[in-house]
Amino acid sequence: MNAIPADLPRMFRPEPKLSAVPTQPTAQDRETVEQAAAARSVDAQFPLLAELIAEPPARTWSFIDNTTDKLQQVTCMPGCTNDHEDDRETPTHPHDIWCQTDSTNVYLPVNEGETVEEFRVLGVDIRQIPFSRYMHERVPHAQVEIVDDHFMQGLDPDGLATVILTLEAQLAKFRDVHAQLVGLREQGRVEL
Repeated sequence: MNAIPADLPRMFRPEPKLSAVPTQPTAQDRETVEQAAAARSVDAQFPLLAELIAEPPARTWSFIDNTTDKLQQVTCMPGCTNDHEDDRETPTHPHDIWCQTDSTNVYLPVNEGETVEEFRVLGVDIRQIPFSRYMHERVPHAQVEIVDDHFMQGLDPDGLATVILTLEAQLAKFRDVHAQLVGLREQGRVEL
């Protein structure tokens, strides 16, 4: 048996054997090494910049589960902008806890009879509901607000891509109608 005694001084231990076939790093290995070196260089030269562009660590916090009266721990998804202050301070039902990224809010005037009202349109954010009874809500998913409090919820990446493609197709039609409207106005067919 070739067992090396555990108390053998390091200088007397045999060196690990090298691989029998030498290998060359691939282009991808070199690129990864170069990117890591460049990142370390930027971090060293501009430490404040590195702090600004680094994603903040995920927040972990606790709340009292009002169904069991026990303390539960939650780790927010990266990018969560909810402060969860109310969740931490009062007993909360686990289903009422969610993480969310900032929503993109756009407002447009919408006619409702004789009145014009500003409505939020086409907002989007990412959510995660860690204690949801629905498994698809426990992982990050997109939520699209079509118009003021009317949502498409629980979109996975493919579902959001479908929404984007649909809106891009509709936007192309908007551009066609815009060009047609400009042409009609230039021809003087519409008088104000």
